[in-house]
Amino acid sequence: MLLTRRMDFSASYRDASGATHGHNYVLEVTVSGPVDRETGMVIDLKDLKELMAREVEARFDHRSLSDDTPYFRDRVATPENFAGLIFSLLDAALPPGTLARIRLSPTADLTVEVAR
Repeated sequence: MLLTRRMDFSASYRDASGATHGHNYVLEVTVSGPVDRETGMVIDLKDLKELMAREVEARFDHRSLSDDTPYFRDRVATPENFAGLIFSLLDAALPPGTLARIRLSPTADLTVEVAR
């Protein structure tokens, strides 16, 4: 079974030329696993929401990825690099093998997907 939860947040970054860009990101997090017979869920939705808030929103919302976080001091905060980072953070916080994929959309016409 696959279950996807979505969240929105805003962040900015400096590109390789030094120009600053701000985006309203849409993040979709998909987890997989069997449906628990007792709860009827793959994962507790409240727990997943809290995990996304802690691992993504608290670190990145309304921040400059380039200036306010340690993650992009030595690399550009491209959508590809940012999606890879988010996948790593969530994968480490979820039970092993639970994270199936993330989709990060910085604009309406661009989506980066990282999948297991």
